[in-house]
Amino acid sequence: MKILHVVRQFAPAIGGMEVYVRDMILNQQALGCDCEVLTLNKVFQKDSGELASEETLNGIKIHRVGFRGKKNYFIPFVAPSFLKEYDIIHVHNTDVFFDYLGLVCRILKIPAFATTHGGFFHTQNFSLIKKIYFNTITRFSAAHYRAIFASSSNDYELFKTKSRKLLLTPNAITPLGDFIGSGNDFIYIGRLAQHKNIDQLIETFSMLVKDHNIKGNLHIVGPEWDVLRSTLKDQANRLTISDRIHIHGFIEQDEMHLILKQCGSFVSASSFEGFGMSMLEGMSVGLIPYVQPNGSFRDLINQGQIGRCVDFSIPEIAAQQISESIELVNNEKRNDAKAFADQFSWQELAAKTVNAYNAHSDKDSY
Repeated sequence: MKILHVVRQFAPAIGGMEVYVRDMILNQQALGCDCEVLTLNKVFQKDSGELASEETLNGIKIHRVGFRGKKNYFIPFVAPSFLKEYDIIHVHNTDVFFDYLGLVCRILKIPAFATTHGGFFHTQNFSLIKKIYFNTITRFSAAHYRAIFASSSNDYELFKTKSRKLLLTPNAITPLGDFIGSGNDFIYIGRLAQHKNIDQLIETFSMLVKDHNIKGNLHIVGPEWDVLRSTLKDQANRLTISDRIHIHGFIEQDEMHLILKQCGSFVSASSFEGFGMSMLEGMSVGLIPYVQPNGSFRDLINQGQIGRCVDFSIPEIAAQQISESIELVNNEKRNDAKAFADQFSWQELAAKTVNAYNAHSDKDSY
C-alpha cells in the first residue's frame, strides 16, 4: 500500500503536527506500508526561503510544492497527475489542502482520508469567518473523503455533522522516557505561540514562588512561533523571577531527559489543543498535569482522573489550586499517570488507520 501523507508544514518545521505525521509514517512503515509526505516548500515561521522540492529525512521521502497566499489561506500548486501513483491520500487537518485534495481525489477516484487535528480553531481570530467556512466549504469538502479520523472526542463532536464516516481515533504518543520524574520543577512543552498563553504560565508561576513558597523552577521547552523567547525573558525579569525560569527553545532528546528528571509537574495554559499530545507525553514519565480547561485537556483529565484543570487566566486562583494539589501527589499517582499515557499506543493507532484504509477504499465508501 503506497500512502501519501499531506500536511501543511513538515520537517524542518518542528511542532506537534509534524511529530505526529512523522510517527504515524514510521509506525505504518513498520506494518509494511510505503509512505511519503507532501508539504509546502516554506517554513512559515522562518525566513529561510524555499526548501528543496524533494528530500529524504529519517527514511521518509518528502515532496514540497510551491503555493500562493499565506499560512492561514494558501493555494498549493499540486498537479493532479502527481497523485495517481498513490493508493491512499491521507490529509492532516482541514486547511486548503483538505478542500483541494478531497475534490481532486474524488474526481480521480483515489481513496482519500483525513485526520482532524482540531481543525482551524486554535485561536478566536476571525471566529465568525471560520464558523461560516467550516459550515459551508469544510462540510462540502468532507463529503469527498472515504473516512475522517477524529483526533479526540472534542473533535468528534465538532465534526460529527460534517461526515457520515467519522471514526474516533484518539492520537497516540511516543513516551518521553522510561523513567518516572519526581522532581520539584515544572515544565511546559510546545510551540511558543500566542494561543498557548505562556505569559499566563509565567505569571502563575511567579505567584507560586512568591505567595506559596513553591520549590523548583519552570522550564519552557519549544521552538519560537509567533512569540519570542526574548519577550518571555523580559516578562520573567519584570517579575523578578528570571533565575527560576529557563526558556530552552527546541532541545534534543538527551537534554530533554536531563530536564524531565528534575520535573514533577506538566503545565499548559493553552486556550486550544487539537488533542493534548504534550500533556500525555509529560504523563508518560509520571508528570502530573495542571492544564487550562480547553475541550481536549478537560476530556483527558476527566478520563484519567489525574492532575487538574486550572484557569491560568486568573493566576491567583490557578496558583492556589496548583499549590494545594501538589501537596497530595505521591508515587502511586505518578505511576497512574504513566499507565494512563501508555494506553495511547502508536502501534495500535497505526494498525487501526491501515485497517480503516482497507475497509473504506472501495468505490461505494463515500
